Amino acid sequence: MNSPLHLTADRDPGEFWVRHVEDAIKLTEIIPSASRKPGTRVVDVGSGNGVPGIPVAILEPSWGVELLDSDNKKCGFLDMFCKKYGIKNCHVIAGRAEVLGQAALRQNYDIAFSRALGKLRVALELAGAFVKVGGILIVPHGTSWEEEMKESSSALEILGLKLSRHEEYKLNSVKFWALIFSKITDTPPIYPRAVGIPNKRPL
Repeated sequence: MNSPLHLTADRDPGEFWVRHVEDAIKLTEIIPSASRKPGTRVVDVGSGNGVPGIPVAILEPSWGVELLDSDNKKCGFLDMFCKKYGIKNCHVIAGRAEVLGQAALRQNYDIAFSRALGKLRVALELAGAFVKVGGILIVPHGTSWEEEMKESSSALEILGLKLSRHEEYKLNSVKFWALIFSKITDTPPIYPRAVGIPNKRPL
């Protein structure tokens, strides 16, 4: 499954299926019932290999799903993949989250996923601005989630987010957690900060 695009480090198709596709299915199942309705708008921030965005779009055909990534080659592949397989409710946007989160896409989505943006504080800043008040941000995490949550308390308050649930799930025998954040107030206009700053100086 590896390619020159570096969509994934998993060379075994079975490993790819479990770690990426089954993970996306689990995350979709975890979405609260109150957030499930026809026309739900979803953004996968830092989509990379199209997960969880593409599986979400397939599982929920009445939703509109957008895949956001800064890598133009990956975006080109994802766009071609969606068109080839007729995934008409899934669209690809090439660009930096720091820029797009300050533009027309700001606070425009009911659900955002952030699966591969590094530390939790970085994910919260880069993805939180896309969520409308009343929407949710879902960040999958490993066993260090509690420690990172302690480090993220001030970031949550600044960004208008609140941890509403944490759901444990397993892929094979490995434990993961889906952290579900509610957007309770508008994100202040200065966030997300300029390109590169969230990673260099996490909140």
